[in-house]
Amino acid sequence: MSRVASHPSPVGVVLAGGGSRRFGRDKTSLIYRGETLPERACHLLLRVCPEVALADRGRGLLPDIDSVPDGPGAGPAAGLLGAARAFPNRWLLVLACDLPCVPVSLLANLGSLADETSAGPSRVPRHRTAGGLHTEPLCALYRPGDLRVLAQRVDEGDLALQGWLADPRAGIRYLENEDLLRHGIPEEVFANLNRPQDLEELLAKEAAASTADGHEDVGR
Repeated sequence: MSRVASHPSPVGVVLAGGGSRRFGRDKTSLIYRGETLPERACHLLLRVCPEVALADRGRGLLPDIDSVPDGPGAGPAAGLLGAARAFPNRWLLVLACDLPCVPVSLLANLGSLADETSAGPSRVPRHRTAGGLHTEPLCALYRPGDLRVLAQRVDEGDLALQGWLADPRAGIRYLENEDLLRHGIPEEVFANLNRPQDLEELLAKEAAASTADGHEDVGR
């Protein structure tokens, strides 16, 4: 069966092929809220997309989810291009597995922006931090034409996603300000599990919030 489709529904793509060097061990085996990180990301995307694939370098991490080998290049670019090869001419709604706090509402918002004609722009969340504007290219909606621009850049030896986002050949637009803030506080929504202490801090923060909620209930 061909994976090429004419309908605008994006393919959900979980990026789970990183080397986890900063974490010190394979993050795909980490458990968060009773699921591994890839399982959680797939389940989030399945609430938005009729098709979901796992860009895990072809390792087949989840038996019920299509496993996609890397495309050219390395890092996230290779995962994106592998998915673009597996699903040609399709919009991709991308979520890195180490972003476990992204809400379904944000994914649904991004997915709804896919344009049947592929003339609409890719959409990438962007928010302001203490260090300036910060983009989130691993939780984004990409149109086929912009993925071809990424392939050209990788062929030229440039794997940097930030350079791709700024490339005038790509039609990247940002989801920001009130359109982004209605989905939650960006620093919490995009909490990234790069290091073991990131997971520890996230779990501690959630435990503290749960305790505070319990105290409030008792006082009512």
